[in-house]
Amino acid sequence: MNVACAVRIEQSDEPERLSGLKGEWSELFEAGGGLNPFLSWEWQHTFARAFVRRRPLWILEARDAGNRLVGLLVLCARSLTGSKRHWCLLGNGVGGADGLDILVRPGFGPPVRDAMAQAIASSLPDWDLLELEDLPCGSRTIVALRRAMRPRGVRDELGRRFACPGFALRGTFAEHLMRFRRRETYQRRRRWLERQPGYCVAVARRPAEASEAMADFLRLHHLRWDAEGGSLGIPRGLVEDFHRELAPLFAARGWLRLYRMFVGGQCIASVYGFELGGRFFYYQSGMDPAWRARSPGLVLIGQTVEDAYAHGLADYDFLRGEEPHKLDWSCDRRETCSMRLRAPGLRSEADAAAERVFRMAREAAKAVAPDGLWRRLQRARQSVTVAGFPSLGAGARGGEARSERGQAAG
Repeated sequence: MNVACAVRIEQSDEPERLSGLKGEWSELFEAGGGLNPFLSWEWQHTFARAFVRRRPLWILEARDAGNRLVGLLVLCARSLTGSKRHWCLLGNGVGGADGLDILVRPGFGPPVRDAMAQAIASSLPDWDLLELEDLPCGSRTIVALRRAMRPRGVRDELGRRFACPGFALRGTFAEHLMRFRRRETYQRRRRWLERQPGYCVAVARRPAEASEAMADFLRLHHLRWDAEGGSLGIPRGLVEDFHRELAPLFAARGWLRLYRMFVGGQCIASVYGFELGGRFFYYQSGMDPAWRARSPGLVLIGQTVEDAYAHGLADYDFLRGEEPHKLDWSCDRRETCSMRLRAPGLRSEADAAAERVFRMAREAAKAVAPDGLWRRLQRARQSVTVAGFPSLGAGARGGEARSERGQAAG
């Protein structure tokens, strides 16, 4: 069979379509190895419910001759006003999802990417800008989009986004620990904590455990960041609601790993992670600052690494951010990038000129503003950006998430 000829693209803008695709989406996800939780139906559907209700969707389904789903891409309008001129990947922005891309069934990569790129290109001049953030560097989607867009006069621009430290698991945890720069501190802190009354580490995996464990994690996460004006990674309100909704869904799939460290019945540190496709994903952490001198965050991260070896995983992914505690454990990294596709035309040129002026003004302000003031301005901007979104829970408020993953580790 000629696979390339068998692929066709179906398009939709109905939000209800995301719910209807659950079974096929999950089967496609599993067929592809299920390596990226941010491409799962659970993450994307929950994200759409939490943050995208007021914005149009653009759903592209690739299907083979037997009507089997072989590729999927979901875009949403970037603007809060509902404009269909500026599009981004579903999952960009709030929540900090890494490695977003077209979800493709093995064996269908080139025809699916080419067909989707051609479908998007054929929609000119109905859009001005596609801003695809957090793509894996080296994604073949970039090549397919360039091939489809450049003959139509679309300009593209690639930019670096984030480095994602991590490591492949080879050998044993003891061997890994021998390479760890802070080995002696880690071992000393761990021995001290283990001697304390009531010391234990619990891991929430099941849906029934998710709510209580998430409450402990969020409390500790905010304890860590409140002294500095609040968290940029998981601000109170809307983003919290998203993770409260997501955790039991991931637990039902067997992916949730919410670590909690207890001393004397008190939860003093937590790591929020996922385990799927032979990989552990470290997403965020929290810690009671009163225990900082005893480094419970450092010890708890070590427990997640030790468990990854014990479970026979292939990789440990710290996701975005090059904080020292991540780099200490890591020996490798991936990178994500952004791709901007700007349609030809006067409107697109005017938008580009306005954007350049804004960037210059922002860089000038950042250069002269004290760090603390700049951080407060970031939070103010995030609150304005997300204020119009409805919440999963009543009365919630929130801000656009920017990654500080794991900076709470001590």
